[in-house]
Amino acid sequence: MDRRYMIKQYVAVVQNQRGQRFMVFRTGDDHFYYFDPLDEAGCSRCCGFPVRKTDLARPIARALAHGWGNAGL
Repeated sequence: MDRRYMIKQYVAVVQNQRGQRFMVFRTGDDHFYYFDPLDEAGCSRCCGFPVRKTDLARPIARALAHGWGNAGL
């Protein structure tokens, strides 16, 4: 099994510039986070995907490294 899809721990909820929110998890691969999109009610859409940590915007990467999000729930 691909370690990028092995969820280990919840980190935070983040929001992109278009307003879409994601639950973020640590994975079995230390170079990736797993992003799971949320619907308008805050429920998982169950169609998550891995994201390389180095591909994240700097402020988001720093916040996630400290266990913070930016969604303002």
